Amino acid sequence: MKSLRAKQWIDDKLGSLLIGILKPMAMLLGLILRRDHVLDLRGDIVVIKLLGGGSLILALPALSALKAAHPDRQLTLVCTPGTRAFAETLEVFDSLIVIDDSGATTLLCSGLRALRRCWRVDTVIDLEVHSRLTTVFGCLTCARNRIGFYLDTAFWRLGVATHLFFYNRASASHVHYEQIARALGASIPSIDRVQAGYRTANGLPERREARPARREVREIGLGCFCSDLSLERMLSAEEWGRVLAKRFGKTPVTLHLFGGHQDRRPADRFIESLSKALPQATFVNACGAHDLVGSIRLLDRMDAFYSIDSGLLHIARLIGVDTVSFWGPTDPATLLLPPVNGATEDVIYGRIACSPCVHLTEIPPCRGNNICMRAHLDPGLAEEPPIWVIR
Repeated sequence: MKSLRAKQWIDDKLGSLLIGILKPMAMLLGLILRRDHVLDLRGDIVVIKLLGGGSLILALPALSALKAAHPDRQLTLVCTPGTRAFAETLEVFDSLIVIDDSGATTLLCSGLRALRRCWRVDTVIDLEVHSRLTTVFGCLTCARNRIGFYLDTAFWRLGVATHLFFYNRASASHVHYEQIARALGASIPSIDRVQAGYRTANGLPERREARPARREVREIGLGCFCSDLSLERMLSAEEWGRVLAKRFGKTPVTLHLFGGHQDRRPADRFIESLSKALPQATFVNACGAHDLVGSIRLLDRMDAFYSIDSGLLHIARLIGVDTVSFWGPTDPATLLLPPVNGATEDVIYGRIACSPCVHLTEIPPCRGNNICMRAHLDPGLAEEPPIWVIR
């Protein structure tokens, strides 16, 4: 299952069917067994996060707090290959259980193996806000406590989870993760402590060294790629060229393009276009050249990181790199950790009528014609966005 849309369809249809079957059974067994669901920890913890490596970075303060408050409890993450690399950089989990979502058969088989390993764990924390199948998975573990979120309009987890925390989509994501940690007796560390721990875990000094004020050639990182979830977040190569030409003019810079193996060929095409706008620049295609830890260490060498909303942006902010970020389909107020001392950041976001839209609608109002991002360069687009009607 390569298509994210296909995975979401299966999650919605199959998940809804299974919840419809499980909910009355779970509620009936609850009445019969009268199990103790006091919100405390009496055993090990399983955290579920299948999609969105950047969300794990946002959850790091809460996860670090849980681990520090309960060092004798095993903390396990159920994830997919796409989030595994991010999880490994956190160094808070005692073990990782990977569900292979590359095909229907591998998803089923690896999911059943994961379920067996999580059977009768004490506490399951489901960090997936929108997924139905993760709710089903948590229920089938028969954990004493099954913790999740409910939204303003979605109460389908009632009766399946044992404890639900309100997830306000207009508030910062990390706050919602942290409320669970606090309910389980943890104290949230300062962002500076979180930064020091994350840097150390990835082979960096606790504190980032100050960059020289004037360097002959500046090293600039560029995060122009993202996951399949809302490709509307991206700027085109031509748009990046206009952004960077305006910022750097004729200043000599070395631009490092960051991304995964799948981004290497698109990055070559980006460089071809960017070189026309920035003839004085030197370009390095770093996509797929390093594992994530290697990319973090390279990122730490940058004078600044220019990026759209992506997992690497969250990492850059956390390790203390100066950042310039561009937002549109997602709202930075809900998706950023508190700023780290010593780092500067320029968050560029002009809310228009249809922004943000990610997680608020299944079909983007612009149908991929990302006016909210293009308006950073052509403000007139935001004044009278076209009306999109679903027929």
